[in-house]
Amino acid sequence: MEWLLDSAKREDWQRVSATGLFSAVTTNPLLIQRAGLSVNFDTYKSLMNSALELGFEHIQFQVFGDDWGSAAEQILALSDRTVVKIPATEAGMQLAAKLAQPERTTITGVYSVRMGAIAERLGARYAAPYYARLMESERDADAIFAGLRTACQNTRILVASLRNVEQFEHLVAQGHRCFTIPGALLDTLLSDPMTEAAVLQFEAAAVESASAIGD
Repeated sequence: MEWLLDSAKREDWQRVSATGLFSAVTTNPLLIQRAGLSVNFDTYKSLMNSALELGFEHIQFQVFGDDWGSAAEQILALSDRTVVKIPATEAGMQLAAKLAQPERTTITGVYSVRMGAIAERLGARYAAPYYARLMESERDADAIFAGLRTACQNTRILVASLRNVEQFEHLVAQGHRCFTIPGALLDTLLSDPMTEAAVLQFEAAAVESASAIGD
């Protein structure tokens, strides 16, 4: 199973880097803006340096601006450990084919089986479908995700857009193995109230035992 952290906040990165659970980081212009940062290549370089210093395997940056081709080339030139995120549009498909860097490409904004099939045909490393957004639309999210599992045999389905841990657990049960998890879900992802209660009981028993021996 592969987990990527969907955040541009360094405090989120620092929190999870010590757990060994997350192999990489993904970002996009909206996440960068929400983190109070400017969307430009100086920011991308600074974020990349932070991610690699924390031991993440790679970081994914999305193309932006009027010239996606130039943006993609700059992202790929930052380091051999950057992956370029390209939206699943016709222009994005043309760019992915032109770049010819399938192992460093994620096709993002996937909302249909056909877009997953296109990512597979392009040989992209990842196809990123947005689960919660599909659930909130008139489309059948679970049927689309089942179709993506059939369409993508070599391209990894990088599940994105999760609103809660229950959605994550549902998709794990459906056989999905690759997730980008938002920083907002870390508190509930990394803990369980029943486990916390059990730990308190264990610790109370240990204190009582030590007290009895001391008496």
